[in-house]
Amino acid sequence: MTEATTALHEQPGLFAGPDEEQFVPMRDMETSLPGEPDAAATDESGERAARTRRSMLWAAYGDALGFISELVDRKGLKRRTQGAPLDHLMGWERRVGGRSGVRALLPAGCWSDDTQLRMAVSRSIGSNGFDVETFARIELPVWPSYALGGGRASKAAAKNLGKSSALWYANTYRGWENAGGNGAAMRIQPHVWTSSGLDGDYMLDVITDSVCTHGHPRAIVGACFHAATLAYCLETGTVPHFRACTEIAHGIGDMLRLVKDHRMLGSTWVGLWQQATGQEFHDAWQATSDELSVAVNDAMGQVDAAENVEAAYERVVDRLGLREPKQQGSGTLTTVAAVALAAQASKAHEGVVVAANAVGTDTDTIASMAGALLGACDGAADPPEAPLDSEYLQREADRLTAISQGRAADSHRYPDILTWSAPQTQADALVRHNGSLTVEGLGPVQRLEADAKYETRGDFAWEWVRTDFGQTLLIKRRPEVKPLEAGNDLTPPPAPRERLTRRSSSAEGRIGDRSAPKPLDRGVKVDDAIQYARDQIDDDKSLGYTVRRVARDGTIADLAALVTAIREDLRR
Repeated sequence: MTEATTALHEQPGLFAGPDEEQFVPMRDMETSLPGEPDAAATDESGERAARTRRSMLWAAYGDALGFISELVDRKGLKRRTQGAPLDHLMGWERRVGGRSGVRALLPAGCWSDDTQLRMAVSRSIGSNGFDVETFARIELPVWPSYALGGGRASKAAAKNLGKSSALWYANTYRGWENAGGNGAAMRIQPHVWTSSGLDGDYMLDVITDSVCTHGHPRAIVGACFHAATLAYCLETGTVPHFRACTEIAHGIGDMLRLVKDHRMLGSTWVGLWQQATGQEFHDAWQATSDELSVAVNDAMGQVDAAENVEAAYERVVDRLGLREPKQQGSGTLTTVAAVALAAQASKAHEGVVVAANAVGTDTDTIASMAGALLGACDGAADPPEAPLDSEYLQREADRLTAISQGRAADSHRYPDILTWSAPQTQADALVRHNGSLTVEGLGPVQRLEADAKYETRGDFAWEWVRTDFGQTLLIKRRPEVKPLEAGNDLTPPPAPRERLTRRSSSAEGRIGDRSAPKPLDRGVKVDDAIQYARDQIDDDKSLGYTVRRVARDGTIADLAALVTAIREDLRR
């Protein structure tokens, strides 16, 4: 990333334009957090909701704070903060869009790709569970258009998933098999927040989420470890210390059977990985699990309750080599560092400040993960300042809590996967529909500034917008935006099914595929169904989904036409 040089401690009217009534200025957004839950929230259900809220908020707060110090040295950090201590949220300036991009003023509390992708995961979870197809086919390909940061693996994976033939469990972009960074671990918290029993029922969703973008066991094992430590915090109200972390790390090795037992992962994905690497996946998983256990032993051994937190964390950083370029964003080491820091810190604010000031490490991701852990614990207060879009974050936290408790909860609206076409460039996600600006896959947005910021040649611009559901985006656009792609209209979410009890990953026996069936409550056009089947001709699950849709919603003639088309393609 290109470093920024200017801090903006106060930004009055940052998003105000000359025709202010046409916009929704950022300064009119919430500047303080809503109050604590009322007296009704004193029971177990209310306590779970409060912990989830604070975990969500502190994860975003840590991300926003660590974003300021990410990928700069001490001198660069001083320029970004104008010499102010990095212990509170502040506005600052950075370049977006690379060398040919623009300098943008980021408001205080602005979060990076960590929270952006976390919220993309959250939106993909509904009353019927985690819809990995929606996440992989819609959320991920759209994300680069508004990404603030992001690892190479996540961006390459997102770009590849924009292809109509892409499959979430066969996302074989160049180098996918070696992608072992923390881009998966940083976003998987919503699976834990929606867990009903916090006993491992979230693990398969964590794994399927992770393989959408990352192929090396280091990324997946790290995501599983962070998920398990977060579940421990939510369940017990305390951060796991040495013994508990050791037991958690040891148990991650057993999660391999979830991969093996999954219909697509156990055959297709593992087969592709072994073909690409020439290794046995079982051996690589076990070796990575052993690495995790060693890292836990090394890091947790540095935790000393009588020592200054900053000094203890510096020892953890040195012990794990978190300033070494090859290990800075490790999927396993950073998750271990986050829990070691959380175990040492007395308060959430102390933990995220220490992580954010550890210049040369992956500051935003570690601070965000540590914030998620500490926010879920007993005694955690609300952040001292509100992260950006706090009301939206809290609504999502409450929605996920409702899902975890089997209560009615709204699901987000998406285009129908059968007709969806992902934007092929970052600048094509912002479009016009019914006279208003819309983000493909996410829905209508409102402008927050009178003028977009154009790069030097004027071919592209970046504009602040806010979605109908309350998320603020700095999105890349063309001078003249295109109309909404045909077939990309938002459709009603699927009707909730009877919620099935998810088996714990620690239960005996096989655990099958828990991915939610596709919604089948919408109409269907046979031409769209045939084209979708042809695009997914090598994917048995997608073909079965298409046949079922047409069998239920179409005519006998429609079904015959679909089956004939599939038969012809298969025989070519």
